[in-house]
Amino acid sequence: MLNDLKVQVAAALEEIEAACDATALDLVRVKFLGRKGVLTGLLRGLGAMDPAERPAAGQALNVAKERLKEAIEARQAVLAAAS
Repeated sequence: MLNDLKVQVAAALEEIEAACDATALDLVRVKFLGRKGVLTGLLRGLGAMDPAERPAAGQALNVAKERLKEAIEARQAVLAAAS
């Protein structure tokens, strides 16, 4: 799961940087952090994991989520400054 998480975070960061306006950026946010988003789906999968692996996986998911939120906020600031 952690390898999949790294791949998804890298893809999300690329899409965040490629977003050319606020609408595109919001679509990326929903895709990865929304109720049916990629990271949300991974969080839901924690219950199926080995109990010994859950804490580390949960922590990694939370760190990834915060990293994406920060990247989105930074991109929002760049887009707002450019308009």
